[in-house]
Amino acid sequence: MPTSPTRRLALQTLLGGLAIPAFAGERPPVFRTSRYQFRELDPIVTMTALKLARLDGKPALANPTSGKVTLIYLWATWCPVCRVELPRFERQLAQLRQDGVDLLTIATDEREPAYVRAYLARLGVKQLPVFLDHGGKRLSAQREDGSESPFSLAEGQPITYAVDPNGGVRGYLLGEADWSSPQAQALLGYFARA
Repeated sequence: MPTSPTRRLALQTLLGGLAIPAFAGERPPVFRTSRYQFRELDPIVTMTALKLARLDGKPALANPTSGKVTLIYLWATWCPVCRVELPRFERQLAQLRQDGVDLLTIATDEREPAYVRAYLARLGVKQLPVFLDHGGKRLSAQREDGSESPFSLAEGQPITYAVDPNGGVRGYLLGEADWSSPQAQALLGYFARA
């Protein structure tokens, strides 16, 4: 006797529900935009301090915040999407921090720091923590221990990396994204429990 569509759907739902606990906690929630999806890194690589420069050109260390999820946003002044995202991050910075998420932005321009400062001033960006990495060379350089960097500009910019509270670089999302969306918040919450 053939199974009715309603009974088949009920059976599929029941079996699917039984399978969920077996996979719970193994994969992060899906976060995607209209063009891209957050991609996990496997294996997870621990982020080491990056020796970069500040907007004034002086040396500085970019570190993930211990005990917090940290977003590392890589951008450039030539990037059209960055003109939208940098002011958005500026508006969201206080809320991100309140939610236990820190944010570091790294300009990978070939241009001088004065040009980057003027660009940010035109966008009204004053509060974001901004580091400079001339051409992204330090980001993608081999690490002091000889291992490969977890950061890459090969796919384009902007690109946002998520670092868990233990300093593990968990993955990245290419392109524009609203990190205050419910899907992004679910992903960041997942990493916060790592």
